[in-house]
Amino acid sequence: MDSTGLESRHCSAYYTRRCRHHRGHVKHRYPKLSAVVDTRSHLFLAAVVDRGPKPDDAEFHAVVRQARRRQRFVFLLGDCGYDAEPHHRFLRHDLHVQGIIPPTRGRPRKNPHQPPGGRYRAALARRWPKKRYGQRWQIETGFSMVKRLLGSAVRARRRYTTDREILLRVLTINLMIFLRHFARPLFSTEQDTIALLRHQKIVRWRGTTGAGRLPGPQTRSSGGR
Repeated sequence: MDSTGLESRHCSAYYTRRCRHHRGHVKHRYPKLSAVVDTRSHLFLAAVVDRGPKPDDAEFHAVVRQARRRQRFVFLLGDCGYDAEPHHRFLRHDLHVQGIIPPTRGRPRKNPHQPPGGRYRAALARRWPKKRYGQRWQIETGFSMVKRLLGSAVRARRRYTTDREILLRVLTINLMIFLRHFARPLFSTEQDTIALLRHQKIVRWRGTTGAGRLPGPQTRSSGGR
C-alpha cells in the first residue's frame, strides 16, 4: 500500500515552476490517492481519495479494511510512513494480517543498538523480511499505469466529482488489466472481445473509421489479415 498525489489542473508542478505565465500558481492542496495493490496482478484492491499534503497513515484504516473485504491477503507491505505500533496491532488483532513496514519512520535512531519500541516493531527490527518486502515497489507500478495511461491531471473541479473521477480511473485500470490478462484467453478472436465490451457498454463500437471513432473490425482475406 502507498499513496500518491495527482494534479488538480492540466499544468504539472514542474511546468508551473518553469513557465512564466503559471509561475504564480502555487498548489497548496492536491488530490491524494491511497490504495492497496495486489503484487501479482497489479489489481487495485482498495482506493480512498483525500486531500494532501497529509501524513500517509491518515487513511490507513479505511484503505486496509476496504482491501481486506475484497481479498483475504496475509501480508501487507508499506513504507515507513505507515510505521506505528497501533497500526500493527490493528492488522494482527482485527484483520489477522502481518504488516511488513520498516520500523524506523525513515529516521536513524540515536542508539542503533536499541530496538524500536513496541512488540511488533521490535520483532521486525530483529528479523527483517528483506526478500518479501522487495515486492513493495509493485504499488509504484500501479500508480504509474494510472498516470501514464489515463493521465495525472484531474479535469473535475468540485471535490465530489474529483473523487469520483479518480475512483473511475482506478476502476478503468482494473478493467484493462482484467481484459488483458484474464479475459483474453476466453475469446478466440478480436471480434469476440469487442462483442463483450459492446455488450457491457464499456465502449461504443462503430463499424467505420473516422475522426473520433474507434477503428473498424479487421477482415480476413486470402492473404491473411
